[in-house]
Amino acid sequence: MTAPNQDSHNNGGQDTAAVIRAALQARSDLELSPPDAAELAETYRDNLRDYRRHSLEYLETGDYRQAAEKSWGAFAQSVKAVAADYGVRLSHHGHIIRVGNRLATLARQDSQDAGEVLLKGLNSARSLHQHFYENDLEAEGVTLSANDVMTAIDLMQQRFATGGANGRES
Repeated sequence: MTAPNQDSHNNGGQDTAAVIRAALQARSDLELSPPDAAELAETYRDNLRDYRRHSLEYLETGDYRQAAEKSWGAFAQSVKAVAADYGVRLSHHGHIIRVGNRLATLARQDSQDAGEVLLKGLNSARSLHQHFYENDLEAEGVTLSANDVMTAIDLMQQRFATGGANGRES
């Protein structure tokens, strides 16, 4: 099956779609048809906007556990939207983490700073997801990590998204 966007972003000689598929070890059961991919990417971006808005609301009200979980959710939906843009469905935490790592590596080929922003966002998102269950971070740590996540989401959507809104509030 071909990706919905054949002229996918070429970054340092590596194709974004190939990087995503390599992270998933070329599992054909995760491949999407172009119409399904476009619909799913739109759904993930709607979810991304919703989680992002809720994360900011919870930060403002001091509910740091919920802010943390919504930040993780926003990051996960961002990675899933990018993968769907390239015709791949991500269905597990491990998929999200592997693809997030590969996207950070791919971005680093063009810009060390961009790669670091994505990796920091991924690590912050993972830490925030853990905080939801463990309640082990201070308020300032949640706030700083949530900001890292949102910065990474913006960069990821800017560099790798092929269609639709990028997940920012309008």
